[in-house]
Order: sequence, then structure tokens, then C-alpha cells
Amino acid sequence: MVVGMSAASRSGMTLIEVMACVLVIALGLIAACAMILYGLRLVAKAHGLTVGTATAMTVLADPSPLKTDPTLSPDSATTQGYLNGLWVVRTESSELPLDGTNGKLVSVTVDVDVYETANGAPLASVSRRLLRRKLP
Repeated sequence: MVVGMSAASRSGMTLIEVMACVLVIALGLIAACAMILYGLRLVAKAHGLTVGTATAMTVLADPSPLKTDPTLSPDSATTQGYLNGLWVVRTESSELPLDGTNGKLVSVTVDVDVYETANGAPLASVSRRLLRRKLP
């Protein structure tokens, strides 16, 4: 035992121990913040995929929500425009008459691609074959 030191002065922590504790706590807080930011990115991506898929399914059956000007491409099978803040491209194949229906039913293939922006990354893509009644 060292002579002249009281019990109160021997029970404290050294500067190295305090710095080590601060370092461990800081690393834990940084890791927690990084995990929160990663989770927010995943939520944003999942939201974009969900909205993109729902938009594609909506435009698959009905292209009218795109509100494009038919005078720009009157004979085009492609309709495109912004919907729900996303760029949507809907392409329809030419009509194919079904056998045994006397030309009353036709089949078309519709492809819908949804992008973040007009030149952005793709979010969703849907392709379906639709049957239509041919109007006389």
C-alpha cells in the first residue's frame, strides 16, 4: 500500500479507461445509425417496387390513365407517360384472331414496363395475353 494516498483517490478510472469506454459507445452508436439508414433504404426500395407493380397491373388492362396525346403517334401500339410519379411504357401487339370464333375474339399481348424516370432504372415489368371481343 502506498503511503499518503487515500482510498478515494485510488478508486477512480484512468484516462485510458475512459477513452476506451467512449470509443466502444461511439462505435455502437455509429453501427446503430448505419443499420437505421440501411433499413430506410430497404423500405424505400420496397415501396418503389410495390407502387411500380401496382401501376403496371393498372395500366395492363386500361392505358387511359397515362393521358397521352394520340395525335403524337396515332397508329402506334405504344403508349407512354407518367403515372403515380413513375414513367410507364405500355406496348400492345397486333391482334390475332382466335380459331373457331369466326373472328369475334382476338388475342393481344400487352407488355408494361415501369421506370423510376423516363431514362431511369426499371422498377417493374408485366406481360399478359388478353382476349378481346372484336367489335363488328
